[in-house]
Amino acid sequence: MENKKEENSGRKINAAAKYSAIGFQMIATIGLLTLIGYKIDQHRNSKTNLITALFALVGVGIALYQAIRQATR
Repeated sequence: MENKKEENSGRKINAAAKYSAIGFQMIATIGLLTLIGYKIDQHRNSKTNLITALFALVGVGIALYQAIRQATR
């Protein structure tokens, strides 16, 4: 009986670690692409941050794609 409880708690910890890693990966992807866009806008001396916004949206798309792909495995 105790062995099953330990096994279930181990599975829950593994699932929590898996999904928290996906979240950190999403944050890193979006943050990195936003930073790249910001640096491009800064280099171009843009008055509007269109490249930053575009890169951030691309980052969100890539992060969602990766998260869905990893969650369905």
